[in-house]
Amino acid sequence: MSFLTPLWLIALILLPPYLWGARRYGWHMQIWLMVSLLFLILSLTRPVIPEKPITVEEAGSDVILAVDVSYSMRATDIAPTRLDAAKRVLHQIIAQDREDRFGVLAHTTSAIILSPLTKDTELLTHLFASLDESQIITKGTEVMSALELARKMSHAQHPLVVLFSDGGDELSYEKEAAYAEENGLKVCIVMLASAQGSTLPSEEGSLKDEDGHIVVSSRNDAINLIAEQSGGKVIDGADATSVIEWIERERSEDFAGSTTVTRYQELFYFPLVLALIAFVLAYTSVGERVSKAFIPLLALVGISANAGLLDYPYQTLGSYAYSHGNYERSAQWYGRIDSEGGRFNRAASLYKMGKYQEALAIYRTIRSEEPLFKSKVFYNMANCHIRLSEFENARTALLKSLTLSYTPQADQNLRAIAGAQEQKSLNVRKEKKDQFTSDENKPTGEGKKSKEGGGSNMQSDIASSGAGDAGKKAQADPRFSTSQGKAALSSKQYELINQRSVHETKPW
Repeated sequence: MSFLTPLWLIALILLPPYLWGARRYGWHMQIWLMVSLLFLILSLTRPVIPEKPITVEEAGSDVILAVDVSYSMRATDIAPTRLDAAKRVLHQIIAQDREDRFGVLAHTTSAIILSPLTKDTELLTHLFASLDESQIITKGTEVMSALELARKMSHAQHPLVVLFSDGGDELSYEKEAAYAEENGLKVCIVMLASAQGSTLPSEEGSLKDEDGHIVVSSRNDAINLIAEQSGGKVIDGADATSVIEWIERERSEDFAGSTTVTRYQELFYFPLVLALIAFVLAYTSVGERVSKAFIPLLALVGISANAGLLDYPYQTLGSYAYSHGNYERSAQWYGRIDSEGGRFNRAASLYKMGKYQEALAIYRTIRSEEPLFKSKVFYNMANCHIRLSEFENARTALLKSLTLSYTPQADQNLRAIAGAQEQKSLNVRKEKKDQFTSDENKPTGEGKKSKEGGGSNMQSDIASSGAGDAGKKAQADPRFSTSQGKAALSSKQYELINQRSVHETKPW
């Protein structure tokens, strides 16, 4: 077995972090969705079993696609530009015609081969996409050079030439028409210009001639003589369907040969079906019963079975907002997680906002049988009581915390409020700063304490919590510094300056 699109296997790197999230924050729905994702990725890799190669006979016409890339093709009367419209038609022809060989040439006052005759559609598609007209500054057009080069590119008796142009500059194309007829070229003219014409963009606005007059480029129907005399056709506008129909009608066996084709037996539908089954199990009671059958085994790796589908993204967003000092947004994200850990982290965010009563109310709703977690809940409740000058309740909460798990911080805080009275106003940050601490649950990597609300009272790596590293101090905005006495400009301001939209002396 092999894979036709093995690059999709790179997507498997998404599974370990997803598995980590499911392991910490839920099992039933998460694990089935992970299994569904795994099989979906395998399906996208297109697993196949190679079969015996076969030989296919093929024949078709030689088709030369000649594109005018002179300056006038930048006109916008054919949206978005004449040249872009030509590229679009070229893509459509290559994508739909699998029988013929295509060669590509570009011409202005001279012609060059962009691609010899080939059936490699990927090569031609890349060629059209990489054609950069901004590098072409020639303003003239000579059609004869394109016809002569087209004749040299093919040994067929009557190769087909599709000429994308706005008509060029000549008043008469009798010589070109005679050359096409004498050399067996069947020319289809794709007219990419309108009768009213269009101005041509330039650095000064619109292109002007030597006398300072604005140049207007419109279609030149004199070029139609080449199609009429060579037995071809004139097509108005970027009509790929008409071009393909003309090629099919004029097709001949200019070349014949055989190619070896490797056939495969597709197997993608097997993992696709399994992915659909796993997805259904994630949202049905059947999946819950199946997953519960494996809970004793999964308990060995500490997988819980109570998280929702979006708990992991919510806790990640909450952690990010918390670490950047956006505690209000952090509280909103954590508020969407229906778990003890989610409530714990929401209360911690509210504490950082100075909303001690709200944080305390949430802490009181948390239920857990884990002594370490309960100890941290009581410790945080004590910090809220201290901020509210409810010292008796704070002492009770600290004693409960120390009973469940001893920590030096809880012991220190208990000693710091030993003589405090309920009616006494205590600014802990100023009066007891060397005795009182609320950093027992300080997240990993936190710098100096934030000024919003109280100190950090959040432990994010507990077994049922979901706010890893949620407590880093938000960095100061680098665009303004009072110590430096000047402000750095944002990228938007630079953009406005470049557009001359900012007053140089009064930028406000």
